[in-house]
Amino acid sequence: MLKISHLQKHYRGFSLDCSMEVQPGMITGLIGRNGSGKSTTFKALLGLIHPDGGEIEVFGKKAEEDKQKLGVVFADSGFSMYLTAAGVANIMKSIYPDFDREEFLQQCRRFDLPTDKKIKEFSTGMKAKFKVLAALSHKAELLILDEPTVGLDVIARDEVLNM
Repeated sequence: MLKISHLQKHYRGFSLDCSMEVQPGMITGLIGRNGSGKSTTFKALLGLIHPDGGEIEVFGKKAEEDKQKLGVVFADSGFSMYLTAAGVANIMKSIYPDFDREEFLQQCRRFDLPTDKKIKEFSTGMKAKFKVLAALSHKAELLILDEPTVGLDVIARDEVLNM
């Protein structure tokens, strides 16, 4: 499902050399100190940064060839805060062929996320739930979750993890 072979990235004072393999059905966590390369690995996998060496394969293909099957949540990024959930649904529908707009909006309501309110008006917990819901909404086969529960209270954290 995911194979990373000697992924390398070098910055001043930092060098990454990461290899790992994730089989279907596995839940795998990257654990390390701040600045150890976890987010860098995810960003290279997603093509957000260019690696200095190594190979990344997703579903047997080069990572950059097919991102339709990936669901992604980053702690420090997301959708424009000026969009509503309904607006995000329209964008997702244009990007992902398997996205079901009505199902997504129904799930938003299930998790008490207003579909007509701007995301900037959501609480921290609501934003986290929204990002995870969006990552799951297009039938992703591989989820990349980079600290999806950071800053959440215990109840909101449990709700996000249960999703």
